[in-house]
Amino acid sequence: MVSRPQIDEELNSLKVESVQANLETAIDFAKLALQSDEEREIVRYRQKAYDAYEEALHSLKTAVLTHIEWESIKTKMERLESVLTVSNF
Repeated sequence: MVSRPQIDEELNSLKVESVQANLETAIDFAKLALQSDEEREIVRYRQKAYDAYEEALHSLKTAVLTHIEWESIKTKMERLESVLTVSNF
């Protein structure tokens, strides 16, 4: 039988992975919006970037992060902010 602390640790690990993946997804969609010439695509990619960012924030609320995980997430958030600034979201 799996112990409660082990389950909690595994769940937290999945939350951290989810935050990382959603931030990468948000960055990718923001870049696609920046590169697109069609207004419809720009709007769609911006919405997808925003949705992925919101999902990352949702998981981040309950995740317990190590210093290294926090630094990695902070770096990704800064990259996303940089892309969003360039694309005038």
